[in-house]
Amino acid sequence: MLTPSTITLAVILPLLTHVLFTRYRKHLSNIPGPFLASFSNLWKIKAVYYGEMHKENVKVHQRYGPVVRIGPNHVSFASPEALKTIYTERPTFPKSDFYKPGGVLYNGKRLENLFSLQDVDHHARLKRTLLGLYTKTSVLDLEPRIDDTVRAFLGKLEDLTNKSGGKTILDMSLWLHFFTFDSLADINLSRRFGFLDAGVDVRGILETADRILHITGLDLQIRIKSRWTKTRPNPLLLQSVAEVHKRLENQDASDKQDMLSKLIKLREENPAKISLDEMAGSLYINLMAGHDVLAITLRTIFHNVSKNARVLTKLRDELDSLGEPQFGLKPDTIPYSKLVTLPYLDAVIYEAHRIHVPIGVTLERVIPNGGATVDGYYLPEGTVVGVNGWVMHRDTAIFGEDVDVFRPERWTEVDEGKRAEMKRYIFSFGDGSRKCIGQNLAMAQTCKVVAELFRRFDFAPQENSQWQVHGSFVTNQSGLKMEVSRRDV
Repeated sequence: MLTPSTITLAVILPLLTHVLFTRYRKHLSNIPGPFLASFSNLWKIKAVYYGEMHKENVKVHQRYGPVVRIGPNHVSFASPEALKTIYTERPTFPKSDFYKPGGVLYNGKRLENLFSLQDVDHHARLKRTLLGLYTKTSVLDLEPRIDDTVRAFLGKLEDLTNKSGGKTILDMSLWLHFFTFDSLADINLSRRFGFLDAGVDVRGILETADRILHITGLDLQIRIKSRWTKTRPNPLLLQSVAEVHKRLENQDASDKQDMLSKLIKLREENPAKISLDEMAGSLYINLMAGHDVLAITLRTIFHNVSKNARVLTKLRDELDSLGEPQFGLKPDTIPYSKLVTLPYLDAVIYEAHRIHVPIGVTLERVIPNGGATVDGYYLPEGTVVGVNGWVMHRDTAIFGEDVDVFRPERWTEVDEGKRAEMKRYIFSFGDGSRKCIGQNLAMAQTCKVVAELFRRFDFAPQENSQWQVHGSFVTNQSGLKMEVSRRDV
């Protein structure tokens, strides 16, 4: 007859055996890290749930060193050498299941994209096909689309400030997000979603997208797919699929100079190069992944520049040297070809990427067949490894002792060789063959909107505004309430 003590022992003994086996797994037991992380994912789940992953990952490296076990089968690295081994050397370390949710389901099929693809060969083929759409030259073709949304943003700020005697109070963390979504819609579809015009979250798209990303971040640590993300409608996915079919069926103009037209042209030239599902998946990830990354960078710039008189003066002096800013209907914007020659603007943007990485977790890879040695540690095949940009960007040997300070001068006071080294280790867009191909486009959008807004408006942080960072999958910020006023009033 089973007694309560026998039942308890039958439950506890296998659990204890599993814990001990996991904690003392060969080749991993000698890697330091949080005790909880040695036998469960609870350490990571807790950090993501409370939005502290970006901070906690930095803390454990400060405590345990450059190599830290942050999960039963997950090792986080902090050195430049490890970054090279994991992301740039051959054979390529494949992506983990961390990326699978990026390939969202539609009608029972997974719409894969460059972010979600785990198959190395499939990813390489699709990237070769799409790469030409994201070069610096192609970005210049899309500059008129960027300009249209920048002008719409300027016009909205002029209207709001004029109605309030030349100044108004706005939550810029929200308005900058409105711009990024509208700008990406204009670039990809030749029309905006209407966030800037309405001044509100249209159809709850922002809220839904942010919730999907947060819940996805939790799912990735638990390694399950939640019922919420399975059943909740994804408005960006539905719209991406609809836009592709609408354009192909000639229900919309086919001569538009936007990203969707470029995708369609690729397929017309060679249907074998890109499928309809890949087109929809590419359009979806452009909208879904791009809006948060760009909004986070812009918030970081406005938060840090507006409260630092020295930085603001230097940036303004450099921008003002290009000419007097205009107000009114369709004001002229500075061409991107001129903006990329401005050293201090470049420094401000790179410093924003350095001090606040849009992704809060490690970009996971898997040790390939046969195992591999990373930073002196042999790891068996199947071990999950990665680098967190928040950790890499606080390497004092690369970026200087004051790594926790927003100081653009670190990029201008060094010689070209050192500056190239620092840029080499900026990890905001990933690295190696899986580096985000949208970097050129994001840099152009950032340059254009930062230049035009700071040329025309003053942004004064409000004392009752509470800047907060929620660091799970992405490191979204809130509480950027500012007094916005026209400089010419």
